[in-house]
Amino acid sequence: MSGFSTSLANAIINATLRGQAFPALRTPYFALFTSDPTDAFTAGTEVNAVWYQRVPTGAFAAPNNGASYNSVRAEFPPVIGAQVTVTHLGIVEGGSAADPTATLMYSEPLPSSRTLQINDVFVVDSQQLTGDFTLALL
Repeated sequence: MSGFSTSLANAIINATLRGQAFPALRTPYFALFTSDPTDAFTAGTEVNAVWYQRVPTGAFAAPNNGASYNSVRAEFPPVIGAQVTVTHLGIVEGGSAADPTATLMYSEPLPSSRTLQINDVFVVDSQQLTGDFTLALL
């Protein structure tokens, strides 16, 4: 699945339709996954390597017609040790995969899986990631 995590979707519904306070959010970070983290944020799908660390997303542009995009370039550290295949990109709050309170907010599959070789740097270029709100009637 992709888009909103279950946690973020529930928070939006609670705040906008149920009158509950929206939870305070921490700094958002990009995260890389080796398989679909699922909307429930399945443990064990985030890259687990000595070189890996989440990267701050930086600023997003002001929304326009319900959509926004990342306005700064984000670079992950160079791969060391062994190659890894990445299939999904996510935005999480919490700077560490070891943080038990870290929450997945969004995830999206890459257009195609990408095998990162030693010394490769995964980059999210400015304006590469866009998002909007979609409401579907069931």
